[in-house]
Amino acid sequence: MKIDHGALVSLDVTMYDAQGNRLEHSEEPLVYLHGHDDVFPRVEEALAGKEAGARIELQLEPEEAFGDYDAELVL
Repeated sequence: MKIDHGALVSLDVTMYDAQGNRLEHSEEPLVYLHGHDDVFPRVEEALAGKEAGARIELQLEPEEAFGDYDAELVL
């Protein structure tokens, strides 16, 4: 089954910094409904049309995710 609009997608996510250091790995799968703005648009674009079990590597720039670091927003 290919990932398309309305598909329920389950992802195992591992995040690395720009130097390749592992920052985080999901303990539970990230589950979202494809095509409903539940994840970053760039992630949906990269997964569209992929088959179940596909593995992708994706680099997100700050503007494609949460934006640049802003110390004033840290509590």
